[in-house]
Amino acid sequence: MKHILLPTDFSDNAWSALVYAVKLYKYEVCTFYILHANPLTPSSLSNLSDVYLKNTIQQCKRQLEEVKDQIESSDANANHSFKTVLKLIELQVAVKAHIAENPIDLIIMGTKGASSNKQLFFGSNTTRLVNTIKVCPTLIVPDQYDYKPIKQIVFSTDLNRFYTDQEIKTINDFTYDNNATLRVINIQVNDNLAPLQQYNLSILKKGLQGFKTHFHSVPNYNNKAEIINTFINDLDIDLLIMVNYKHSIMERLLNEPVIKKIGFNPTVPFLVIPDNQ
Repeated sequence: MKHILLPTDFSDNAWSALVYAVKLYKYEVCTFYILHANPLTPSSLSNLSDVYLKNTIQQCKRQLEEVKDQIESSDANANHSFKTVLKLIELQVAVKAHIAENPIDLIIMGTKGASSNKQLFFGSNTTRLVNTIKVCPTLIVPDQYDYKPIKQIVFSTDLNRFYTDQEIKTINDFTYDNNATLRVINIQVNDNLAPLQQYNLSILKKGLQGFKTHFHSVPNYNNKAEIINTFINDLDIDLLIMVNYKHSIMERLLNEPVIKKIGFNPTVPFLVIPDNQ
């Protein structure tokens, strides 16, 4: 059984991510936790009347139940069960607390809430969450993305870091479970791979087994985000995977000014694997 955490702010984007999740795991036995975080600070709590606070909690619970009822009505799948979770704290704190209490395998969420800057792929909540959660991957679903089966996956790596068995297992599982083709892309900074990169590539090749894998070395002809976007579009990619570690491409892409500057805006779901070294 899989345990999937679905943060929601009740936006259309959050609903799209929820629909994507149930379609992605339509053949799996899953428990989906629909989580809403409504941060109420101690200072605000002291200024709120008991009646207002009670009404706020009741409204959030009612909205959660409406989402649960709606997805249960549209997802007539005996393999799936849904639970609602309300926490009156910041989203990243709420997610960490829930993961500490429940065996979560994956977080699936939309890129941004209703009020986020439409120029950005990531909203602030998404950015903070993937930089905070280190114990399970996060799958980010683009705004208004219509589900389609995952048949082509790209894993982008600079090969400067040794990948752990758990990180490789996550890539293997997504590829194998979806009967997909995996494409490993390395954007060349130098003409030849350094010895460390060659070693890391050999470890990847040993670990990625049981399905069709292609290794691509792409010249660094443009900014890296543009190269990745072009690769996704040209090869009809359905899922982008990166590991979020210090000094990685992923880390720089999650920096908001960089996103604005380089236009990182992938059109496919994006799996972020946390650094567990």
